[in-house]
Amino acid sequence: MTVTFNDNQFYQITDQSFTANPKLLTKANFSIPLTTRTITPRHYLVTSKLTYAALVAARWQPVTGPIKLNKNERLILDLGAVYVGHFQIALDVAGSPMDAPLLMRTHFAERLQELGVDASQVESWLPLSWIQGDTRHVEVLPATVEFERRYSCRYIMLEPVGQSLKWQPVLADAEFRATSVVLKEAVRPISLVVPVLNDPNDEDAMVA
Repeated sequence: MTVTFNDNQFYQITDQSFTANPKLLTKANFSIPLTTRTITPRHYLVTSKLTYAALVAARWQPVTGPIKLNKNERLILDLGAVYVGHFQIALDVAGSPMDAPLLMRTHFAERLQELGVDASQVESWLPLSWIQGDTRHVEVLPATVEFERRYSCRYIMLEPVGQSLKWQPVLADAEFRATSVVLKEAVRPISLVVPVLNDPNDEDAMVA
């Protein structure tokens, strides 16, 4: 069955079918193994403002250790480039013992502009389940949270929701396990050296 989308409606096309091309199939290499590498965030930003202008003007810091978030603060991690894979992060507590669970909302984005958009409010035929986000309760800390879904992203924003005033979440040891059939090291690097390409505030930055 073939389905097309037009004029805000789905239509079923019954007179079409897919035919495999044996010549193309013989050329395809299905034995290429997937390579996995662990990416650690290069820079981070703690902010309460999500406008694109504020994110670009903000001063990003190198990741050097655990990061504590106060009420209404969000943590944005920059992987340095767009990767596809799985994310995990360690969570702990600062201040008083937990008097409530941690409710964490996480957004995954390929571009900075995406972080300031509430994708759940966008009207589209695309199912909302495709939105690159996660909301979960963490009942006991410390804990390491592993995200089961596979995400494509450069930026990861973690946002505690309804945070208790007695304690603060501490985030550390973020890892992104990127999976690909292409090794970036095998791609010939650009010989032209332009300083702006290494600027983490540049949305189109190409960081090696």
